Amino acid sequence: MNAQRPLGATQTGLPPGPRFAPLQTALYMRDAYGYTRRLRERYGDTVTMPSMNGQVVLTMTPAGAREVLDAPIDHYGESFASSALTPILGEASLFPISGKRHRTERKLLSPTFHGNRMRALAPAMLHATLERSRRWRDGQSLVLLDEMQAISLEVILGAVLGVTDPERRELFRAAVLNTMNDAANPALIFFTGLQRPFGGIGPWSRFLQNRDRFRGLIAEEIAAARESSASERPDILARLAHATREDGAPFPDETIRDHLVTLLIAGHETTASALAWTFSELSRNPDVCRWLLGEVAGAEPTAESLAGLPALEATSREGLRLHPIIAEFFRTVRQPTSFQGFEIPVGAVLAASILEIHQDESLYPEPQTFRPSRFLERKFAPHEFSAFGGGHRHCLGSAFALAEMAVVIGTLLPRFHFESASSEPPAVGRRNVTLPPKGGAPVRVRFR
Repeated sequence: MNAQRPLGATQTGLPPGPRFAPLQTALYMRDAYGYTRRLRERYGDTVTMPSMNGQVVLTMTPAGAREVLDAPIDHYGESFASSALTPILGEASLFPISGKRHRTERKLLSPTFHGNRMRALAPAMLHATLERSRRWRDGQSLVLLDEMQAISLEVILGAVLGVTDPERRELFRAAVLNTMNDAANPALIFFTGLQRPFGGIGPWSRFLQNRDRFRGLIAEEIAAARESSASERPDILARLAHATREDGAPFPDETIRDHLVTLLIAGHETTASALAWTFSELSRNPDVCRWLLGEVAGAEPTAESLAGLPALEATSREGLRLHPIIAEFFRTVRQPTSFQGFEIPVGAVLAASILEIHQDESLYPEPQTFRPSRFLERKFAPHEFSAFGGGHRHCLGSAFALAEMAVVIGTLLPRFHFESASSEPPAVGRRNVTLPPKGGAPVRVRFR
């Protein structure tokens, strides 16, 4: 690794790094892990990574990540690549907005996503898991990512949207899958020039058509939720439909819609990928399976108890540590900022590599080893464990994701053993900005 500048020294301009953004973006899309590691080996712990959405100053260390998170909120503006994601997530989504509006919206939304409230949705998570697993047969070949996406989608339909009618659920299921499959194309995010209608043909036009169809279904559900009482439904949509702003006014329909779409896209794909990676690791680590089964067997077998079991949460966190679903977290600089000895100009983007931080041996001895118990031995700060980002942009749905992972793992593990279909672990794939197992992690399922 190249030597860093002397401690305390300050340099003007951006850190060193490669050039020609189209090529670098393509290399990064193809292999985020390998690309980041090569950057660090050549340029050091702080590097400028060119992208099609602007210059990114990337730190590879926990100390650098802490510096990003500790900076005052008013140093930062809109999210990185917000213009690329706004057509997908919506203008009212928490992701593209910044400043006072972001703080206000987040404060108002936070009670809806409180950890205890998310555990109240555990029965819906349990139901979705059992319904899907009843289709499996002993010795059947499965693709973990496909199965976890199916479970996660049912959780979204029930716990988030509150859709109960079978025909209605089928309409939503098709709309969600079509929208998600189109949005999964990474080129639409990394090369925003492709976000063009091109005469009504092509992936972007298809996405817009499916997105608008999905938005129409959500609008109908919002209207129905407003007509029901707040106590009738436990789902997130019902809570948002009856939530109010500081002045007592209800959230506009478009705001609720965009928050739900964000939760769908950010939660459905990421949680499914995290579950697929975690079950893949469990299939290769029988000692961890036995340890976890011992913990689960001693718990009261209810959805609520599973969602609060420390061993299950530790297993979920270890899966997310070893296989981060998002490669970095970002902050756009809105005023000149000193960072890692460099003076960063307005408009540049600060980022921390979750991939590299989660492999730091000083934090995680034997970082390539899947050992969930490390999360029971100590707590990790946001700059040390960054699967959900950190600071004022910490993922609002983190409690929901951890509760879902705990219920799914705690329900399936005592019932099924997953045998990996390959002697080699899955490679890292790419769906939009997420990093699922390439090929979906095929397994053979065995009844316990």
